[in-house]
Amino acid sequence: MTRSLRHILAALACLALCGALLAACGEDEEKSSGARGLLDETFGSGAAAIENGRLDVDFQLDPKGLLALGGPIKLSLDGPFSSPDGGELPHFDVDFAATLAGDVFEGAVLSTGRAAFVRLDGTAYKIDREFVAELREGLADAADEKQPGLKALGVDPLRWISNAQERGNERIDGVETTRISGDVEVAKLLEDIDRLLTKAGGSGDGGDLLSPKIRQQISAAVKSAKADIWTGTSDKILRQLAVRISFAFDEGEKPITGLDSGIINLRLRLADVNKTSVSVDAPAGARPLDELTGGGIGAFLDGIGNGLSGKGTLATGQFLGCITGSGGNSADLVSCISKLAD
Repeated sequence: MTRSLRHILAALACLALCGALLAACGEDEEKSSGARGLLDETFGSGAAAIENGRLDVDFQLDPKGLLALGGPIKLSLDGPFSSPDGGELPHFDVDFAATLAGDVFEGAVLSTGRAAFVRLDGTAYKIDREFVAELREGLADAADEKQPGLKALGVDPLRWISNAQERGNERIDGVETTRISGDVEVAKLLEDIDRLLTKAGGSGDGGDLLSPKIRQQISAAVKSAKADIWTGTSDKILRQLAVRISFAFDEGEKPITGLDSGIINLRLRLADVNKTSVSVDAPAGARPLDELTGGGIGAFLDGIGNGLSGKGTLATGQFLGCITGSGGNSADLVSCISKLAD
């Protein structure tokens, strides 16, 4: 669990905070028509590159089961980014806010390209060098691929968005866009995430978190999965993506302890695309993250894995106790969860 979870979060970091986020670059190719053709132009090999912009993400899980006791789980991200260059991380300065058990935990994540930091309760902490090196290596390997954007990382939205239909034009942050609706084929999406896990250095074929068994459990639990994509009417650059998934696990088929069923809503918006200047300096006086976790970011991620799965010496109830006992103090929450790693 712990190694797989660490690599998945590393892989998601490569995507969620990189200028190549859902972008591609390449030569023009023959386009198909209609809604599918618009998706080809947005995600295919002839799409325009996203060099920089402002990222705005809202995620909400409305759970049923033990996790529902604290109410909806929410996460928001907001801030500027620019694409990676020369094997570096993307540059970004992104604020985050997480709502857990009714408390709001706030902070920021920053990258200078060569180093990454997290700011919690007004104090900056430097993320351990080994973890950052792993992310940089994954991005460098992807840059060597002869494929554009997400395909170089093993992810292809054209594989898992089906039954696409045009829904008219809408303005997103002042940009005229065309809205496309479709179904999400979750099994294929999970296959892509598994490939992404491999690109980020994980085993990709035997890990506990995305093993074939768990991919099957998740796919079987999905009752409905829909996506909406807003692409620039003139430039065919992604401006907004919204996904809604409802799911319910059968008894004995719950990969996350305390989660019986629920609804996931995800909205990702890109603003000021290719018009954003991003300059990030290393925070002065940053302290090592190990001061909070006792084992770098790996201990924190391992603690999340044990808490969600109910594994290790401490169970899910104590994971929730970390959340409720932290009272909105982000540093205390990180420290408490990290102790679940053993």
